[in-house]
Amino acid sequence: MSVSISTDQKTIQQIIDQTASKAGDRKTGELGKDDFLNLLVTQLRYQDPLNPTDDKEFIGQMAQFSALEQMQNLNTSFSGTKAYSLIGKSVDANIKDDSTGDMKVVSGNVSSIKYSGGKYYAVVNGTEVSIDDIANVSENTYSLENNLSAYTNIIGYLVNGIAYDSTNGNMNKVTGTVKSLQKGVYEDYAVLDGVSVVISGIDTTQTSTDADFVTKKLKDAMDNGTEIDLIIKDSATGTCVPVTAKIVSYTKTADGKITAVLNGLHVPLTSITNISKPAEQAAAQPTGQQAGGATPPADTDSGTAGDVGGN
Repeated sequence: MSVSISTDQKTIQQIIDQTASKAGDRKTGELGKDDFLNLLVTQLRYQDPLNPTDDKEFIGQMAQFSALEQMQNLNTSFSGTKAYSLIGKSVDANIKDDSTGDMKVVSGNVSSIKYSGGKYYAVVNGTEVSIDDIANVSENTYSLENNLSAYTNIIGYLVNGIAYDSTNGNMNKVTGTVKSLQKGVYEDYAVLDGVSVVISGIDTTQTSTDADFVTKKLKDAMDNGTEIDLIIKDSATGTCVPVTAKIVSYTKTADGKITAVLNGLHVPLTSITNISKPAEQAAAQPTGQQAGGATPPADTDSGTAGDVGGN
């Protein structure tokens, strides 16, 4: 008479075979702390009851496991530091195309970092790239030129700059005094005060048949000290560009032409074409040290400034 005994216990060979079958699931052949702990537990489970594992040996293995865990935590922390330092950098990475299985190159600026499944990924042009797959890192052009401190010496000076419309490329020259510098996402700006302009209209989707619609909006913005979206017109070329600024003063002539003085108008630092002393600084020069006898740029470039300021 034979007796069949079933058991859930696995032999050492079965464990080895099972581990080998799962080896292909890992992207690398590295041994993680979970694998180490599984081996330790398996060793204890299938030890010889007549010759059990020595206590000192067990404590030594636990110490090794603890050291391994600390090393992996340190490696994760270092990987995070390395990953976050890539934000704003230009990178090249070799990744595998999931659809074709072929290798492809992803290039671009790192916009953000994601952490998933114990790994860090850099987001490059919308594509998540493993930090380990990045082959080249370099500073992008904007990062190299992004140094506001190099332009602080123009604060308080009168400058000519360009206000432009990115949708159609229209450009208008404006003149004003640099009051501050503003960091942007793709470029940096000089913030100008005392800019004389011709207003073509209000940059809004709101429509009105009121002949005084524009001037009412200007007055409300001026009284409240709030910014307003405007369309300014170049008197010489007729081109129009949208700007955002605060109204200092404005006037409307009998023929309907509206001129105004604006504060807080942004122009790209790279568009500045001329820098000169403000009128009050030029007037304060000692007698006999004339600045060339020329009228200050504020008056020559913005002919309506005096008229507007007096209304």
